[in-house]
Amino acid sequence: MSFSRILIHSDDVAQANRLALLLSRYGHDPVTVPRPDPLHLPDNLNGAMVDCRQLTAEWRVLCMALAQRGLPVVLFTEQLPEHLQEQLMDAGVLQVPHRLLDKEPVEAWLKQARSQLAMLKRQQDAVSQMAEQLEARKLIERAKGLLMQQHHLDEEAAFAALRKSAMQHGLSMGELARRLLQMSAARNT
Repeated sequence: MSFSRILIHSDDVAQANRLALLLSRYGHDPVTVPRPDPLHLPDNLNGAMVDCRQLTAEWRVLCMALAQRGLPVVLFTEQLPEHLQEQLMDAGVLQVPHRLLDKEPVEAWLKQARSQLAMLKRQQDAVSQMAEQLEARKLIERAKGLLMQQHHLDEEAAFAALRKSAMQHGLSMGELARRLLQMSAARNT
């Protein structure tokens, strides 16, 4: 039984065969694909390794799409323009700045690509969480202002009222603030 199914592409057939052989030695199931076709990719892929002298737009987009789906993608290439390197890194593609060598540590590259994807996912999750927290904080501030204006409360009393009501209703303060602001807007229309 193989460890994982890895898509392989190279613009040189000998390099593709070399990469397939290296992956097979580690127990992987290499699937060589000569031309990119995002609509007809092999089933049950667990990653991709691409070796290119010239990285075509199709393969660049395919590498980025596979990485964004959570698959580790390792790209062996030389002399890639900086803006393309940034696009690929932002998508989670691990770049090896040389062509495939005879004794390439492909297993280590796959492990590194998986780690890079996991780190990228954690960072994206953290950014999303911070954005949600910032939005909740904005809503809370607006709801406090509404309570202060309508009930003639000071800031601390308005915050305490929001906190107490959120706890009583089993809601987060952000959710309570959102509902309060929606009700106020509905009354005013």
